Amino acid sequence: MTQSQRWAASAALFLVLVALIGCGKSESKPKSVLVSGTVTMDGKPLTEGTVYFKTVQTGAFDTLIVKDGKFEGDAEVGVRRVEVNAYRTKTIKDAMGGEVKENRIPARFNADSTLAATVTADGPNTFKFEVKSK
Repeated sequence: MTQSQRWAASAALFLVLVALIGCGKSESKPKSVLVSGTVTMDGKPLTEGTVYFKTVQTGAFDTLIVKDGKFEGDAEVGVRRVEVNAYRTKTIKDAMGGEVKENRIPARFNADSTLAATVTADGPNTFKFEVKSK
């Protein structure tokens, strides 16, 4: 076998391997469906914020933007932990100065949230979340 024949055979073998790898089963993604709803803080629509629909076991989450108290987007089907966040910029008054983002929503509605939503394939997936600033 000549060097060019060996090269051609190696190239052909490489292409076959690439094709076989490409034909393998891909992991199916969990089904996502449209969800929507409202978020109020102290009885008033949350001006701006974020709602996270989280799967605690895997750490997966879907991010939905809140604008004028309303949100809409895709979220995975299943029982999801819900976290609500709304940040404001706070100026640090010290020698260094600067600004930091501070969550206006208490931890019991985000990092320590007990809020939950059951997202179903059949819907309707409309949710209402009421949070308190204190």
